Amino acid sequence: MTRVLIAASALLTVMFINAVGGRIEGYLFPVVTPGSIERLERVGETRTRIWGRSARLRDCSFDQLVWFLGDNDHAARADLVFEEGTKVRGDGTFSFGPWVVQLTPEQLQDRSYAVVYHRCHIFWLTETRFYR
Repeated sequence: MTRVLIAASALLTVMFINAVGGRIEGYLFPVVTPGSIERLERVGETRTRIWGRSARLRDCSFDQLVWFLGDNDHAARADLVFEEGTKVRGDGTFSFGPWVVQLTPEQLQDRSYAVVYHRCHIFWLTETRFYR
C-alpha cells in the first residue's frame, strides 16, 4: 500500500510540475525582458501594427508568442501576424515589428498582454510575460 501511495504522489507531483513549471520558470528566470511598444498605427477597424524593443536574456529556442485581450482571469486570444518575417534573435536588445495584432490601439494599450513561449529544455515550454 505504501508503494502505491508513493507512486501516486510522485505521479501527481510530476503532473503538477509539468502543468505549472513553464510559468514558474518564466517568472523566476525570464527568457526576454518585457517588450516596450515604441510605435503603433491603426490598420482598419480592429487591427494595430506595432514596432518595439525588448532584450533576450537566455539562449532558448522561440516557440510562439500569444497576445490576449483581457486579464489573467478572463482573456481571449487575439490574432497576431509577424510581418517582419522569420528571424533568429541574438542575445541582448533587439527591435521587433512590424507585427499586426487584432486589437484596436486602445485595447492594445489598456487591456491586453502577451506571453512568449520558448523551448529551454526538454521538460516544458518556458512562459515569459512579454507585454504588461
